[in-house]
Amino acid sequence: MNRSKKLSSLTLVWLVALSLLLGACGGEATATPAATTSAPTTVAAVTTAAPTTAATQAVATTTVAQAVATTTVAQAATGTATAAVKTSTTAFAPPPPNLSAQWVKDGVCYEVFVRSFFDSNGDGKGDIPGLISKLDYLNDGDPHSNKSLGVNCLWLMPITASPSYHGYDTTDYFKVNPDYGTNDDFKKLVVEAHKRGIQIITDLVLNHTSKDHPWFKEAMANPQSPYRNYYIFSPTDPGYRGADGQKVWFKNPAGNDYYYAQFGADLPDLNYRNPAVTKDMEEVTRFWLQDMGVDGFRLDAVKHLIEDGQKQVDTPETHDWLRDFEKFTNSVKPANFTIGEVFTPTSLRNFYPDQLNEYFEFSLASSLIANANNGRSSFVGLVKDANNNWPAQRYGSFLSNHDQTRVMSRLSGDTAKMKMAATAYLTLPGLPFIYYGEEIGMQGTKDLNGQGDIPQRTPLQWTADPSNAGFSTGTPWTRISSESKGVSVQDQDANPDSLLNLYRKLVQLRRTNPALSEGDFQPLSGSSSVASYLRHFGDSDILVLINMSDEAVTDLKLSVDSSSLAPGTYTPGELLTVNTAKGTYAPLTVKEGGAITDYAPLASLPAHTAYILNLKK
Repeated sequence: MNRSKKLSSLTLVWLVALSLLLGACGGEATATPAATTSAPTTVAAVTTAAPTTAATQAVATTTVAQAVATTTVAQAATGTATAAVKTSTTAFAPPPPNLSAQWVKDGVCYEVFVRSFFDSNGDGKGDIPGLISKLDYLNDGDPHSNKSLGVNCLWLMPITASPSYHGYDTTDYFKVNPDYGTNDDFKKLVVEAHKRGIQIITDLVLNHTSKDHPWFKEAMANPQSPYRNYYIFSPTDPGYRGADGQKVWFKNPAGNDYYYAQFGADLPDLNYRNPAVTKDMEEVTRFWLQDMGVDGFRLDAVKHLIEDGQKQVDTPETHDWLRDFEKFTNSVKPANFTIGEVFTPTSLRNFYPDQLNEYFEFSLASSLIANANNGRSSFVGLVKDANNNWPAQRYGSFLSNHDQTRVMSRLSGDTAKMKMAATAYLTLPGLPFIYYGEEIGMQGTKDLNGQGDIPQRTPLQWTADPSNAGFSTGTPWTRISSESKGVSVQDQDANPDSLLNLYRKLVQLRRTNPALSEGDFQPLSGSSSVASYLRHFGDSDILVLINMSDEAVTDLKLSVDSSSLAPGTYTPGELLTVNTAKGTYAPLTVKEGGAITDYAPLASLPAHTAYILNLKK
């Protein structure tokens, strides 16, 4: 059922009756383990009263719709729901039209925590005017510039009103966090970013609200409120835990019942079995796409959207909801882009091909960092699998993000290893995301001294000033990173061999060479410590060689049974070398079918060096 369509009261009554009849007749139900304590039920009374809070753009629901929602929520909590779940049998297909945008094909994105990027008014908190003033650092509009990173996409962590420093608990989806500025400030950011060829995607937190959201305040206090069914309540504690063994049921401080919250008591889950919730969140989505001008969204925690009793992640209903959501966003703004967070050790296959445009490849990020540390190149196999399994290279690549220890800390501050990891993911398939400060080697260890996620979210270090790092004229909202002493944009800007200038070169190279941004991917066999692969697109062919180890490799011979290269002899030319001077490269002979046998490109590859070579016949 399309959740955005209104059903007539008569149809809804018929559906309620039918579901009750199926239940009485032992209709097929989703099997889940039984709860160890009393089954939760929703105690909201059926009502036609309009919402009484000031919650922005809330939608009142009808008596029958409330009855359906109440029945569904109660069934969901007990794990006995007989919800109508669509089963997709769609095979992998070409990417949807909105992925044809060139900015996605040759894109490089940059993740920004606005609170920690740049403070424009001296209050110690980064803000949107500060971000605007630093846009030229990210992209000055000149595709050949060597003074900007050259990214063409910004992902902003949550920017809506919130009581927390991180913003993942929203109190008003239609208002920019006052710490960051105003809605008009954001609109100006979009305009200025677009002038420079930068697209803006924002975090969209759909799974939960803040406990201080007006919807939840009324839901807690008034069992008869329409907002009661915006969340999941139980008269008793069901007793089961979350997917990670965490507590998920919490006592209602305004009543004698319990509510469900996957990510802690402050973040109560929304109930997407209630069509009114979907309708309201579609209005939020429409507002940001149309009124505020964003180009898309990063969707937080999408595998948790709809629970089915004790099956709390990756349910069929979640996938159906995402399919409908993607159709909705495309109807509002066909050129929008969506990427989801699915942090899981299991396959992403269930999330393709007809849901969000892309998802982050967490396993690849872990492998890249592990290989940079252990001097191996097994990540190449993961890339081959991902590039084959996920259609049209539809995945996001990265090294670390706001939820993780920074990559430089995981590499023990070793700049040589960091350069190899950066060279790898910025020359691989997928849409790369750079976490702010990564480009200068900032460090930050998650939960350092019991600080939770703050150590990896400290202010960007514009200068070496130990008190404020050039981030603010006042006192920063949190201390400058104690792990990143001596690291700054200012110092690295003037050093041609710095990590920052390597990032600038890699981003420019990727964005100006279609073979790197959207070409096919063919790994070569050779050495376990050397990542070697071909990228091909049109008449462009590139060979990448990365010695991940701390020892020189002198006997490298590359082979592959087939590739996209046409038969003939190719002359390698340098596009970029990393940690090494220019080399002398042997001609490459390619046989029928693109086969390569025992090609020795260099006499020696020094430790922690990389070569990006253009192949010309």
